[in-house]
Order: sequence, then C-alpha cells, then structure tokens
Amino acid sequence: MNYIEAVEFIDNAAVFGSKLGHENIRKLLDLLGNPQEGMKIVHVAGTNGKGSVCSYIANILVQTGYRTGLFTSPYLEKFTERIQIDFKNIPDDKLVSYVEQLKEKINIMVAEGYNHPTFFELNTAISFMYFRDSDCDAVVLEVGLGGRLDSTNIIKDPVVSVITTIGYDHMAILGDTLGEIAYEKAGIIKSGRPVVVYGDNEDEAMKVILEKAKETDSDLLVSDFYSIKNIVILEKGYIFDYKDIKNIRINMLGKHQIKNACLAYDAAVSMGANGLPVSPEDILKGLENTIWPGRIEIINDDPMIICDATHNPQGAEVLRDTLDERFHDRKIVYVMGVMKDKDYDKMAQIVIKDAYAAVTVTPDWHRALNARILLETVKKYCQKAYAGDTIKSAMETALELAGKDGIICTFGSLYYVADVKHFVRENLSG
Repeated sequence: MNYIEAVEFIDNAAVFGSKLGHENIRKLLDLLGNPQEGMKIVHVAGTNGKGSVCSYIANILVQTGYRTGLFTSPYLEKFTERIQIDFKNIPDDKLVSYVEQLKEKINIMVAEGYNHPTFFELNTAISFMYFRDSDCDAVVLEVGLGGRLDSTNIIKDPVVSVITTIGYDHMAILGDTLGEIAYEKAGIIKSGRPVVVYGDNEDEAMKVILEKAKETDSDLLVSDFYSIKNIVILEKGYIFDYKDIKNIRINMLGKHQIKNACLAYDAAVSMGANGLPVSPEDILKGLENTIWPGRIEIINDDPMIICDATHNPQGAEVLRDTLDERFHDRKIVYVMGVMKDKDYDKMAQIVIKDAYAAVTVTPDWHRALNARILLETVKKYCQKAYAGDTIKSAMETALELAGKDGIICTFGSLYYVADVKHFVRENLSG
C-alpha cells in the first residue's frame, strides 16, 4: 500500500455513512490496545470557531515546550493536515502503516458482526495511534460533529473540555433548537473535569451547559467578554486587554478571533491548574503565533484576495462584520460555493446583499450545490451575479470584475479553499 491507496481506503469508508455512537469506535480502539488512554487531552466542541480555538491552544502548548498532538477536520489541501504534531503533518509513510494496521483490525471487527468503521472513526483511531506512538505530552482534540455521540468522545478524562459558539448547523442530526444542539455539544463535559465556555452563547444554550456542568460536578468557567477592553486594529490582527492582562496581540482577522483568543486564554489557565502548566508569557506568545488558514485569510495582496471557509449563517455574520470593519470603502466581488445541505440563502443574504458583484462556483465535492442553482439565490440579493463553470473561470471573472482596486472574497465552504489557493499560486504569485 502507498500513500494514495491509504487515503483512498479511508475516503472509501464514507460509503458507511456517519453513524453517531461509540460501539464501533470502542471495539476498534480495544483491538488497537486503547491508544487514547493515558493522554492529556484538551477536548473542543462547538458550532463555529473550533479550529481557531484548537490552534490557539495548540500554539500555547507548543510555545511552552510540550510535544503537542492536534486533531482537526476537515483539511484544506492535504489529507495529513488533519493529524499533526507540533504543527507538522503526520508523515505519509506513518499514515500508510496505520491504515495497514487498521485493515487487519477491521477484518476482525466485521467477522465478529460489527459495522465497518466510518470515515471519521478511522481518522480518530489513526490520530490516537500516532499521538501515543509519538509520546505526545498533550493533545488538542477537535470534535467532528456534535459532541455527545462523536467518536472523539470516547475519551474519559480530559484535562479540560472547551465549548465554543453554539449555533444552527447540522440541525437534521443535532436538533432544531439551540437547547437541543447545546445538549449534544455539552456531552463532552466529563465528571469532575473542568469546562470552559464561550461567553456570548444564547441563554437557551447556556442553560443546558450549566445544567450539564452541575450534573457532572464540573468546574465551569464562562469567558467574560465584557472584560475585553482597549481594542486596537492592526493591519492583520488586533491588540487588546482581557481581564487584567494587557496588550494581548493576535494575528488573525475578525473581532470574533479576539473572543476565540480569550476563550483559549481561559482554557490555558484551566490547563495550568489541571496537569498542563503554562506560563503567562507562553500563553501570550502562543496566541500571537497563531495563524489558522482559510479563516478570513488574506492569500494575495495585489489584488487583495480573502479566503474564508465559513459555511453557516453565524459565520457569515462574522465575515460580513469583519469586511465592514476593514474594507467598507472598497469594491468587493464575492465568490461563493456551498454544500447542498447548508442554509445558503441566509448566507447569501447576509454577505452578498447590496454587494458590487458576485460569482458562484461548484466545489469539487459530492455534496456540492451546482453553481447555476446557487446563482438563482444569489441574484435575489445581487443583480450583478454570474456562475463560473470551474473555479479557474470563476476566479478569472472575479478578477475582471474587481479591477485594479477591488477585493475578491471567496466563502461558503472549506471544500474549495485549496482550489482557490492553487489558482492564486499558479496565476498570481511571483
């Protein structure tokens, strides 16, 4: 087996769907010797901001000197981005080795009447194996979907659980109300273990989380965003004060990233009191070092091209607010591509309404919405709108519309970020 075959084997597990629950992952990990046990894990759930908060926390741990595993999803350009140690992707040959081990265990599982592991269960198992074999001091583990029944929630004793924003996404699976969705996210809270929660969640969601923390006798810390003061806007980031900490600097766009950084700060303080000590200096340096690709990321300066992977209305609000904050006087051309199951009408209304121009695309993914169908929705909010037959043609149209002084902003899905970056490298860089 080579790398391409290993990735194909994992990808092909998508045919087994997304089965929430722990019976299968528990059996698989048992056969592998339970590699998840004994690790110091920071577990992160939420609707938006999980990846950024995971990156902030991992940067703090790396800055402190811990050998740090990071498990996130999905990836932007290469499959191995999902599983990293100290921000280096799992080596291709390691991935192949773990897939070969998994195939043996899967044969045993199926012979014993268990279901074939799902795509995400395989990813979860590989990450645990790699982190164990690499003697990681700490692991930052991002939930895939929900929390309570997610395969990452097989872990028993996290150093701290972290819950980011809670909003309407994956409602067919997680529920129709914020309370129902919060119940699933709060499922990562473990008995007697601390939990840190994003401070701006709606009361309906917070009530559920508070009840879960009380039920599990877990120390609960809600980030106090009212104590964020003295925000200074930098060219590509911010400086601000939080609680009694002065001049915190971050290098990511969007005021939501200030709140994500404060949540990560509080998680780091909690880690420090529960087995992963970190110094105030390392927390600040870790926050400053953090960059998370595909999140309101400027990928080209001339012309300016901004790439954002937001895929729900909550994220769309953040994107629009950030663009209004920084580029309200600039002509912006939007490139939008989405998955069929997303609330793309609401996203288009939030971001594209009254925009100068827009171009729709079809991401190269089986759940993608066709660009011409999306165009019908986009034209309700922006008359100067076109459909691109390919990412390349869409970007060429956007460049022509933007002209010398305009900005191009791509958004709607993680699944075409890599194609946009490839277009920029091939046609604009250097």
